[in-house]
Amino acid sequence: MQKIPLKLAKAGMKLAKPVKNDRGMTLCGAGIELTEEMINRLSNMEVARITVEGHPIDTGESVKSLSQLIDELDVRFRHVEGDPLMMKIKGILLERFKQKAGEA
Repeated sequence: MQKIPLKLAKAGMKLAKPVKNDRGMTLCGAGIELTEEMINRLSNMEVARITVEGHPIDTGESVKSLSQLIDELDVRFRHVEGDPLMMKIKGILLERFKQKAGEA
């Protein structure tokens, strides 16, 4: 799954998540295959970003594996191992990384 700017969307891409407006109203459901017409309509509704299935676009950002993210998390929190609040934050981040890895 990849969040991309709408301007990089192409017909044939499938939405991984619903597209919602700023009021939370669903404009397109997950699983919908984009058409040029839909992309134009979303653009007219000022939708800036969408989430599509897979990783169809090279945005220049590197995609890190779960193990790489965990290693980086351990390094970042190594100096605060004795702080219960910081360990709670680390645990929350670790769970989020695992959730995101499960979505991919």
